[in-house]
Amino acid sequence: MSRGSGGRQQKADAAVATEVELKLRFSPSRLREVLALPLLKGLRRPASRRLEGTYYDTPGLDLWQRRIALRVRREGGRWVQTVKGGGSAVSGLHRRLEVETPLTGPRPDLSGLPRHEVTRILRSPAVAEAVMPVFRTSIDRSLRLLEPAPGVLIEVAVDRGTVRSGNRREAVCEIELELKRGPATALFDLARQLAERVPLALEHRSKAQRGYALFRGNDMPPAKAVVPVLDRSLSAGAAFCIIAGNALAQAQANEHGVIHGDDPEYLHQMRVGIRRLRSAFRLFRELLGDAAAAQEEALRVVAAGLAPARDWDVLVTETLPVFAATLAPHRGTPALIAACEQQRQLARKNTKKSIKTNTYNKSMMALGCLLATTGNDPDNRALQQPARACATQILAAWHARVLRRGRRLDRRSSAELHRLRIAVKQLRYAVEFFNGLYAPRRMATLRDRLMRLQDILGRINDAAGVASLVGSAAATGSRDVRAAADMLAGCCEARAATGRVLLKPAWRRFRAAPQPWRE
Repeated sequence: MSRGSGGRQQKADAAVATEVELKLRFSPSRLREVLALPLLKGLRRPASRRLEGTYYDTPGLDLWQRRIALRVRREGGRWVQTVKGGGSAVSGLHRRLEVETPLTGPRPDLSGLPRHEVTRILRSPAVAEAVMPVFRTSIDRSLRLLEPAPGVLIEVAVDRGTVRSGNRREAVCEIELELKRGPATALFDLARQLAERVPLALEHRSKAQRGYALFRGNDMPPAKAVVPVLDRSLSAGAAFCIIAGNALAQAQANEHGVIHGDDPEYLHQMRVGIRRLRSAFRLFRELLGDAAAAQEEALRVVAAGLAPARDWDVLVTETLPVFAATLAPHRGTPALIAACEQQRQLARKNTKKSIKTNTYNKSMMALGCLLATTGNDPDNRALQQPARACATQILAAWHARVLRRGRRLDRRSSAELHRLRIAVKQLRYAVEFFNGLYAPRRMATLRDRLMRLQDILGRINDAAGVASLVGSAAATGSRDVRAAADMLAGCCEARAATGRVLLKPAWRRFRAAPQPWRE
C-alpha cells in the first residue's frame, strides 16, 4: 500500500460528501429495452464507460466489520480511490458518506484522506499497511443526466457486468439513480415511472455487499430486528419514519435470502420485519390519516403472501421435532412428515413468487416514497407534535385495549384469546419502539412480561393452526396418516391446555408491571 508524496494534493482534493441513490435491478434480457426507454433520454447524449474496480480490506476484514468500503477504480484514463461508509439503506435508497481522491496508479494511497469518522480506521498505519485485494468488479456503464422536474437533477447509470472474488462471480444488471439536486422523493417518482414500462425491483445490496459475500463464501446472515433509537427531541413524524424505516430495512435485508437461500430463518426474519412495519402503521394510524391507507393494504397483502410458508416451516422444523418421540411408533408418521414437507416446499415456492412480482416491487417503491416525505409534512400538525407526547397517547391506548380484551380471562374462547394475543403483540412492539423515550429498566420489565404473555397465548393459538395444517396435509392420505395427524393435533391441544394454566399468573404479572408513560 502506497503512502506516497502525493498525499498533500489528494487531501486538498478530498472531501466527505453524502451520496444518495436508488438502486433498481432488472433481467439482463431487458437491457436493450431499458437503454431505449424515452424516460432515460438525458440532457446530453449518454456516455459509455468501462469501470474496472478493486475493493480492499485487511485479512481480518476490519473494514467490512465497520461497514466501510475501500475501492480503487479505473475510469477511462484515470484512477479514483473511493471510501464509503455509514449511512443507511431503506427501500433501495442508499445514503452513504463518500470520500473520493484521484490516484496516479492502481494501488490505494490513504495518506491524503481527511480526518472524519468514516476514514478513522484507514488512518491507522497497521490497517493501511495490511489492506489487500478481496474482490473485483468489471462494469459496462451507460451514463446520462436527467432533469425530470424543475430543480431536480438525477444521474442515471445503467450497469451491466460482474462482481468476482477468486473463482466465484455474480452478475450485475441494475440502474443506479443518484440524486444530484432535489428531494429524495424524486428518485422514487422516476423509479415508479420506469417500473410502469419495464419490470424492475429495488436492489438492497450494494456491489460491495455482493463482493464480500463471494469472498467469504456465504451470503449475509439473516437480519434480525434492531431496536430503533429515538430521543425526546424528535417529532412524531420523524419517530414514525425511524421506526418504520428500521422495520422495512429488516424485511428487505432478508429478501435476497428468501428468494435464493434455503435457511428458513430468512423468511422468519423477513416476516418479523413486515409484522413490525404493519404495527408501526397501525400505531400511528390516526396521525397518518388516509395518506397511508394504500400502503397498509399493500403490507397486508405482502404479509398474507409470507404467512403460509412460515406456518409450514414452523410445523416441519419446530413442532414435529418436539413431538417426534410421541409420534415415532405410529405407522402413519413417516407419510405425514413427507406430506407436510411437500406442502412446505410448495408454500415456499409460492412465497418466492409473491416477492418477485411487479405488484410487490411497486409497493416497496411506494413505501420508500412515503417514508421519504412523512416526517417533513408541515401541513400535518399531528405529526409535528413531540414524539414523547404521541408515544404516551399510543402506549396508554394500547395498554387499555389489552386490559379490556383480558377481562374474565378464564371465560375467553380461543378466538377471543387470539384477539388478546394480537393486542399484546401490538403493545409489546410499541414498548420496544418507544423504549428510548422513557425509563429503560421499567420499559424492559414491561416488555419482558408482555413477551411471556405473548408466548403463552401463541402456544394456545398454535393448537388450532397445527390442526388445520396437518389436516390438509393428511386429507388425501391413508387412514394411518390421518390418525397420525389427529394424534399430533391432540398433542398440541394438550400443550394449549397447559398454556391456559400458565396464563393467569402471567396475566397478573403483566397487570402489576410498570407503566412508565404515566410517571
